[in-house]
Amino acid sequence: MEHDDVGTALDELAAAAQANIDEWTAVLARIAQVRELREQGTPYVEMKIETDGPTIIGALSRNQERLTLAGAHVRRALARELSSAGWSQAQIAQAFGVSRQRVAALLSP
Repeated sequence: MEHDDVGTALDELAAAAQANIDEWTAVLARIAQVRELREQGTPYVEMKIETDGPTIIGALSRNQERLTLAGAHVRRALARELSSAGWSQAQIAQAFGVSRQRVAALLSP
């Protein structure tokens, strides 16, 4: 069986999505903890936000980065697959909702 770049990219996207789900679950627990501490009257500066569990801000950055990288791999692999199947750059651009110039960049080595 030949190598399937789109399938591989989709596997990477699924792994990134699962990692994000796992991290968001931890973030939701952290948010609940912060809210509970606030209800008890604890000031934010005393919560050790930067060291006590997953940081909410850090999770935002990591989750976005994972999806951005995995999404880029899917777009590139799918654009190349469609191009190999005879789709024009204009057709791919329309399907992806991007410019032809963006498709040209996706197809470049």
